[in-house]
Parts: sequence; structure tokens; C-alpha cells
Amino acid sequence: MPSNTVTMMELAAHFGMKTLVGSIKALSRTIAAPETDRPGPEIMGFWTDHEPQRISLIGNKEMSLISMIEPDELYKNFEKLCDPACPGIVICQGLECPKALFEAATKKDCAVFSTKSGTSHIQYDILDYLSNRLAPHTTLHACFLELYGMGTLLIGDSGIGKSEISLDLIKRGHRLVADDMVEISLIKGTLVGKCPDVLKGMMEVRGIGVIDVGRMFGINATKASANIDYAINLVPFDKSKPMERLGMRNDHIEILGVKRPMVELPVSAARSMAQIIEAAVTNFKLKDYGYDSSYEFQRRFMEINRRNSGGR
Repeated sequence: MPSNTVTMMELAAHFGMKTLVGSIKALSRTIAAPETDRPGPEIMGFWTDHEPQRISLIGNKEMSLISMIEPDELYKNFEKLCDPACPGIVICQGLECPKALFEAATKKDCAVFSTKSGTSHIQYDILDYLSNRLAPHTTLHACFLELYGMGTLLIGDSGIGKSEISLDLIKRGHRLVADDMVEISLIKGTLVGKCPDVLKGMMEVRGIGVIDVGRMFGINATKASANIDYAINLVPFDKSKPMERLGMRNDHIEILGVKRPMVELPVSAARSMAQIIEAAVTNFKLKDYGYDSSYEFQRRFMEINRRNSGGR
């Protein structure tokens, strides 16, 4: 389950922060956690719940505490705050960097930045940015579309017709997220799929080549990313293999440790795969809402048997 890395230099550049202290080595420190810390207790000398791997944010509340502490004690606390594990410190709201912090950070070579953003705002923005950047990720050979608002993966062997079926679905008003290659991230427990930048809005159709879906079918025919809700496994039609008739099986696909419902659909020229996939996604949605047609059929069958046997 690989994850990306983000340096303090990248973070500062993304949010337009000003660098106050830090060598290239300090600016190149990687960030291990998306959460940030408000180091009020640490400034006062209390380290019980300190988590050095988090970025520290200093705002008005912390500045109020700083003004109450003796300079020597404050310097020692800042020196400890500038731990080698600390990725960096951000001073918010355009506040002036305390002298003790500047000196301690310079000595320990800990990056310090300044931003005009409010502390709560930058705290939320950093969490959102890092949650996306640091998320575990993988790639999957599949087509990914949004059908009826639900992110649906079409998987299957190469040549099974995933792109051609996807094209039919797009013509029926559904939206393409990715063709052939899907980049998947696990963000806050949710699987999110998107297309590699170079392939965005593009689709390869055998015999035609690469087409621009957005240009051909309109800008609403594509979407940048979507949550992954369901998967449909396309397999060759084989008369000799028993097929699911009642829908009692509950298959899943597991991606990055997260399971999503999956159904296996045989592909043949005689079947309208786009309509069948629409029906499969609608059936998934009904199950999510608590209605399972296969169990309803079973209930009716048992009820009729009970009546025919005299109610016993």
C-alpha cells in the first residue's frame, strides 16, 4: 500500500508561505502525518501528548502564551519543539516570528514559515491537502465511469470490450472518469479514482484510435474524479459455465484493503451490455437502500410453497 511523500518546501509553495528559517535540508524534510498541532501546552513546557511528527501552527492563542513565559524558559521549550522529527512550524495570520523561536529554529535547523491565513483556515486546508497527497494509492487496469451518480469500475481481460461498452454508456448520458488506467487513492477511508493527467478525457477505441470524449460528447460527458462504489467484472460468455440466475451471490473486489460490491457479467454480441450494466448498478443502489430483489423472490417463493402446503 504505497503512499506519496510531501516536503515542507512543496507545502509552503502550494500555500504561498514565506520562508523565515530553514536550510535546503530543513525545507526538504518530508511530512509523515496530515494532521497539524497547536503547540500551546508545549510552549508552556508540557510535553505529555506531544506528537513531534506533526506540523506546528502558531496563532494568536499561542502568541498570548508566549508573552507570559520567561525568555530563557521559552527558548528551551522552542528548542525542544524544533525536534529533528518536526517537519516545520507555521506562524499564521501574518504574526511576527518570536525572537526565541527564530533563534531556536536557526540553531536546530528547523523550517519556519509565515502565512497571512487564519490559523483555523490553514489548519483545515493543510489537512485536506495532505490527506490527498499522502493517501495510499495504486493503479488498476480498468475503465471507470459514473453511472447514476455512482462510481463504477469496469474490469476484465484486455480485449473484452471495456472501452467500447464504456462508449455506449457515455452515449446514454453517463460520465467517463478514466479509460484503461485508473489511479486509486484511499482518502479518509474512501476509495477515490481518477485518470492520469495525460489521459484525461481521452479514450482508446479499437479501429478508431484515441478520441477526445469531452469534445465529442460535451464537457458533461467527463469527470475529473469519483468515489469508487461498485465494480463490474466483464468475462467472455461461455455456455458451458453455470451462470448466476437468482443473484444470491455477494461478490466483492478488494482495493487497498477496502471491499466494494462486484458482479460478474458475461459479454456476448447478442447482449446489450450498456443496458445490463445500467440494470446492475441500479440493483446495487437498491441493495444499498435495503431492498434485495433476489431475497424478495425467495420470500415470495417460500410464501407460495407455504400456501400450497396448507399453511403448515
